[in-house]
Order: sequence, then C-alpha cells, then structure tokens
Amino acid sequence: MGSTGARRVQLALFTIIGIAALAAVVLLTNGSIPGASGIRLFPGSNAQTRQSDAKTGASSGGPARQADSVDAFTKKHGDPPDATYGRIRIPSISVNAPLSYRAVTGSVMPEPSGPTDVAYYDMSKFPGLGGVPGAGGNAIFGGHVDLRRQIAYAGNAEYQGPAIFWALDKLRPGDVIEVDYKGKTYKYLVTSATEYHAEKTDWGKVWSANVKKDTITLFTCGGVFDTETHEYSVRLVVKAERA
Repeated sequence: MGSTGARRVQLALFTIIGIAALAAVVLLTNGSIPGASGIRLFPGSNAQTRQSDAKTGASSGGPARQADSVDAFTKKHGDPPDATYGRIRIPSISVNAPLSYRAVTGSVMPEPSGPTDVAYYDMSKFPGLGGVPGAGGNAIFGGHVDLRRQIAYAGNAEYQGPAIFWALDKLRPGDVIEVDYKGKTYKYLVTSATEYHAEKTDWGKVWSANVKKDTITLFTCGGVFDTETHEYSVRLVVKAERA
C-alpha cells in the first residue's frame, strides 16, 4: 500500500513526535444507508489523542525515548480488566489479544482500553450493521495502530509506541484469523485489505451485515499522520470470511 512507507517512517521518529491513536468512529445523521435508519458512519477525530513535546529524548539533551512494546506492556500490567469478551489471534503478524466489548449506542464507537486489546463493537442498535462472531453477519473489531497516552488501567503509566494492530497492513489474502467467543473458536481467512479515506467514506457500507458468508472486519489507522490535527488520513480495513 502506498501509504505504508510513510507510517513506517513515523516509528523511527518517536523521539520527535507523538503518534496518534486509533480515531473514534462517529455516527452522523446526514447520510443514507440501507438498513441503517438513515445513519452514516465514518471514522472521525479523537479528542483523547495528543502529541508529545516537540523535543524529547536526545533532542532535549537526555537519552532517546525507547518505543514501548505490546508484549512488554502486557507482561508488566496484564490485560485490561474489561477485556473479557474473548480473544483474537493472527499468527502471521504475532497478534494474540484479548477482546474488550464496546456497545455502540449513540454518536461514538468507543476506543479499546489501551494499546494491547482489540475492541469488539456491538452494533445491534443499528439494524443491518455489524454482527456477532460465528453468527453469519459482519463482526466489527478495532485496534490502535500506535499510541502515546497514559493508560488508566495500568495506573496511568504512559505508553508510547506501536500498538496491537501495528502490522495489520502486512496481512494478505489467505492469512488466518481466529476469534475465541463463548467457548468456541472461529477461523477466518483474510479476503481483502483496503485503505479508506477517513472522512469521505460511506462507512455504513463497510460495516454492513449484508454479507454472503460469516465475516469479520478489522480496522485501524493508516496513511499520513497530521501533526497539527493529530489524525491519520485513512483507515486500513481488513476483511476475512469464515473458513
């Protein structure tokens, strides 16, 4: 993908800028989506996202800031206490993460609890969108690509580095994704990976439950990071069908 190189460069610049989080997804009532009661969904800005100081680490006379890692943070602080919905595993990119449950009831799709969990979005309040793992719909999952923020469940320890979906852009058709839910494991095979403009996409179509096979949709931030708005330009969306 054309924007992947730009995002990779950003990892090397953690001592210069802070990297934004996964943007929250906002529901607006100015569009039309079949089966969604006239609701148009699209990823928007995240008020909690913040940028680091312009000078950190070596640039301010101190040692360079080392990027945090998902594995090290989990080992030190454990899983988020609310991440009990199940687990998601993506062996090809070494993801083995707990699922936090997020009900979409109004204008915002809430974020995951931190850099190490993946949010499952219950969109049952919006008929025709989303789904439950293994039930034949389109189950929606979101995770941070990277993060610089104090993490509440970890005693406000600050995390700065790649997050659970950092390597999501490495997935290719045929890669395996496993979802543990209610004592069962569901296996899916990746069918596509697509980048969508954050503000100009009809997200109701992306989240639509009108699918031919049991489907899961994973999304995270991608593209170019704007240091003024603290937002990424696109969202990377990976779809997979039940094997």
